[in-house]
Amino acid sequence: MKTIAQIKSLISYAGEVAIFGGGVSGAAALKLLESQGKSCTLYSEEGIIFDETAARDCLFVVVSPGFPPAHRWLKMAKEANKPCLSEIDLGLMFASPEEFVAVTGTNGKTSLTSILTHISNQLEVPALSLGNIGVPLCDAVSRGEDQGRCIFHETSSFQSLHTNFFEPDSAIWINFATDHLDYHGTIQEYFESKLKLVHSCKDPNRVYLGTSVFQYAHKFGIPMNPYFRKIEPLAPSEIPSEVSAFHRTHPQLENLGFAFAWFLDRGFSKKEIVAGLDGYQPEPHRLQKVDVINQVSFWNDSKSTNLASVVSACESFTEKVIWIGGGKNKAQEVGEFSSKIFPYLEKAYLIGQTAGEIFHHLVRKGVQAEICHSLKEAVFLAFHNAQKLSHVLFSPGFASFDMFKNYSDRGNSFNSIVFDLKRATQATTK
Repeated sequence: MKTIAQIKSLISYAGEVAIFGGGVSGAAALKLLESQGKSCTLYSEEGIIFDETAARDCLFVVVSPGFPPAHRWLKMAKEANKPCLSEIDLGLMFASPEEFVAVTGTNGKTSLTSILTHISNQLEVPALSLGNIGVPLCDAVSRGEDQGRCIFHETSSFQSLHTNFFEPDSAIWINFATDHLDYHGTIQEYFESKLKLVHSCKDPNRVYLGTSVFQYAHKFGIPMNPYFRKIEPLAPSEIPSEVSAFHRTHPQLENLGFAFAWFLDRGFSKKEIVAGLDGYQPEPHRLQKVDVINQVSFWNDSKSTNLASVVSACESFTEKVIWIGGGKNKAQEVGEFSSKIFPYLEKAYLIGQTAGEIFHHLVRKGVQAEICHSLKEAVFLAFHNAQKLSHVLFSPGFASFDMFKNYSDRGNSFNSIVFDLKRATQATTK
């Protein structure tokens, strides 16, 4: 395999770079390469098709994370002996950050990335959130925004799987649970895609791993580097009273354990770290309280797309919840899913492709459940059948693509429905 310096030298050669995928990552890679004076072609299943001629003629390939490793185009490029880079590999060829921190995990990546960036800026250490959180590395590099800043990069397993030259200064692996088996094939392959990321870190002393990561490593019989750090969630008693309630939820106690460890290692005090949390606004659709209607509270956790995230959300409440969930399956075992969540549920209102299967499992467990044809129907039924002081938790546990564009569209829809319900209820009361 060529070195990163050898690949960078190819930029000066005549010929085009092939970019697989015309989405956000592909567009960012195109923008950066064109800023370097390089000609590129975007290939996608819906547009220009990559073939053997393109494989022979291109200088190298940049792969968007949506392309599975077994894709025929990747095989074609490798058979033509062409280097295949991820969008992150490409960005780091031209980046000049003060420090690059990779943040990964099955759940909580976006929240922790934004928390670390917020605290860092509050402590006057210029920082930027990039990656899966919304802005690709290549996009920031093409605008020169990375220079001299600490970059906290939310890195998905899809991205890490395709990287070959990624060497972060620090790596954080929050947790691990079953997810994305439709992409990776097996849970161990999913685990190893994230393991590849932390093994690429420049300094093993700056690798921070959650307890569940070590548990799964033991389960798979995979030895872990003894210098890797195990990070425990913070206890509620460790959070000062002035810190917002959001940070006291079960998922955020885990995130704050990592935030405290990372900043303490850089010489900041606990008092300074807590002060750095001031003014933090949670990322949308991650266990946010939307509103209260007639003493029934509504919670938006649309970002939840797997079992572990639903359980974490439920564990943030001291009583059983009225759950709204379901969606497109990503090869999760629905029976196991239902068995794990039913102890937390008072009632369930189910939507999407998995609704029928979840319904049968929950009813067998004695949970009162209903299949709904829309999210609006689920919200209205949940409200009208709720007792006062109940919590209605929208934490789908599955992908959104069967009914919505993405989890953000799904979360925005939930918020709108709740606000419409409140207006209708107020009008009825009047």
